[in-house]
Amino acid sequence: MSLFRTIAVLLGGVALMLGVVIVRAETTRLHYETSQRELKFEQLRHQLREAEMRLACLRDPMRIRERVPEVVRQLIEENAAPESPNPRRGGRR
Repeated sequence: MSLFRTIAVLLGGVALMLGVVIVRAETTRLHYETSQRELKFEQLRHQLREAEMRLACLRDPMRIRERVPEVVRQLIEENAAPESPNPRRGGRR
């Protein structure tokens, strides 16, 4: 084998190994991004489940019946509270 062929084979091997390293690095980066997105997806799914549970609790007829007297009492207190007068001084400008 001549010197030129030997150098060409070595350069080809180096280029191939460099290509493999680049592909592996990119694959690792993509796997990391995928795992981060899956983690975020699971967190959002958990938040959705919590919100659905809170909504289900708010829609529960028994809880609504329990809260009605309290809401009515609050409305009565708000309407019975004297409004502070806001006297206007002077006439129109």
